[in-house]
Amino acid sequence: MKELLLQLARHNAWANQRLMKALAVLPDERLDRDMGSSHPSLRATVLHIWNAESIWYQRLHLASPVVPAAEAFRGSTEELARLFVKQSEDLAAFVATASPVRLAHTVEYNSRALGVCKTPVEQILLQSFTHSAYHRGQLVTMLRQQGATRIPSTDFIEYTSKKK
Repeated sequence: MKELLLQLARHNAWANQRLMKALAVLPDERLDRDMGSSHPSLRATVLHIWNAESIWYQRLHLASPVVPAAEAFRGSTEELARLFVKQSEDLAAFVATASPVRLAHTVEYNSRALGVCKTPVEQILLQSFTHSAYHRGQLVTMLRQQGATRIPSTDFIEYTSKKK
């Protein structure tokens, strides 16, 4: 299980970095254009992914209360890209150093939507990685709707084939 989680964690960081490189060169008007998605704009979607990864990371470290990383963020797009990718790399580092016992540990936390929850670390990591992948797909769709033609692939198979 640890090897699978580590592959997913490293893929997540790689995919987020690739997509942020593509987004970081866009003008603010395009990043902030309301696209009618579950989060209105490209920037809002990135902030949402970053918040979620940050919240799960804090829960893995038993922080309470958790503080969404992007809640008070007012920096540049380049700073957003750097901090967001760092968060993804921190998740990967957590997996790399976690023992099997730590990965099987159950974390108790308070969710705004669900109340008090108890979830194994392995499931928290899977939630974080699949959530990010879902929203990366939305980012790609929004980019295409804006006419972008040079969008990097973030597929897992491309990540694994590039490593060989």
